[in-house]
Amino acid sequence: MGQIVRVDQQNPSDEVVNFAASRLREGGIVLLPTDTVYGLAAVLSDHVHVGAQELFDIPILVSNPNSLYIAGRDVPDYAVKLAEAFWPGPLTLVVKASQKVPLEFRKADDDSIGVRCADSPLVQELIAAAGGPLFATSANTHGEPAPARFEDIEERIIDAADCVLNGGVTAQGISSTIVICTGDEPVITREGTVTAAQIKEVLAS
Repeated sequence: MGQIVRVDQQNPSDEVVNFAASRLREGGIVLLPTDTVYGLAAVLSDHVHVGAQELFDIPILVSNPNSLYIAGRDVPDYAVKLAEAFWPGPLTLVVKASQKVPLEFRKADDDSIGVRCADSPLVQELIAAAGGPLFATSANTHGEPAPARFEDIEERIIDAADCVLNGGVTAQGISSTIVICTGDEPVITREGTVTAAQIKEVLAS
């Protein structure tokens, strides 16, 4: 288990950001609060510690809508429209993975990757300090609720991280909406704060 550090999610100190970013650049895993729930994060790199793949379920956090093209290829126009409407925010877009994404982090059955731009000053500053996008997944056992409070995180997950950021309660408290954007039409596989009605309205405009 890495050192547990308190952090202000909306106004993180340079000291905390630099400390966590240094662990990320070294290939470590950081447990942190996002705008939705707590997650495990690692930098988009081939140098992530052995075993990290067991913790991650594909998605990456990027800094702005244009970064969709860093991780994705053949991105459909409707995906770009959704990113422009809801990013930064609680929406994950699943697109075909670009060559910049290591093979071990792509979804094997369709070569895709989930991409999200979090509405979180902490996450945005970590992306900048670490030097690029972060892989991230909710900090929970599959099938268990994603934790919105630090005290709800399982001890084994805390133990797996090289750096632990305790930010109290997250802003949204619910996992992001997931939209598959690899075909001719978007497919919502998980509805969170961003609703199906909101998505339909944006795409119809």
